[in-house]
This record gives sequence, C-alpha cells and structure tokens, in this order.
Amino acid sequence: MKSTKEERRESRHKLPCPHCGKTVLDHMTQCPYCGGALKPRGYNPPDEKKMKTIKIVSWVVGFIVAVGIILIVSLNK
Repeated sequence: MKSTKEERRESRHKLPCPHCGKTVLDHMTQCPYCGGALKPRGYNPPDEKKMKTIKIVSWVVGFIVAVGIILIVSLNK
C-alpha cells in the first residue's frame, strides 16, 4: 500500500491523454492506450546539432587523454 506522500508525488506526473482522455504519465511520448503522440512535459529532446558537437568533443578529449597516457607510460620506461 502506498503512503499519501507517494500518491501525491505520483499524481503530479499524471495527466489526461489529449486523444483518448485516459491517464498517462507526463514523460511518455506515446499514449499506451490509443497510440497518440504526446509531448512530454518538462523534457526537451536534445538538438541534433548539439548532440553531434558533444560527440565530436568527447572523441577529441578521449583521444588527447589516450595520447597523454601513452606518452606518460612510454617516458617512464
């Protein structure tokens, strides 16, 4: 059995589907009952360009760290 605190927390994340009216959670992108598209509340999918930039920066930083480790290991021999 859920406490009233848990019930209140859970009820904040429930809203009606604009297509069928059944209760769905606010993070869902598709209604599990009617299949209608939902816009998640409080969630904005990352921008494609921003994700590409993050990926490139991550690879560059990883490469620099790997080269640094290789240099440190080879100089300590």
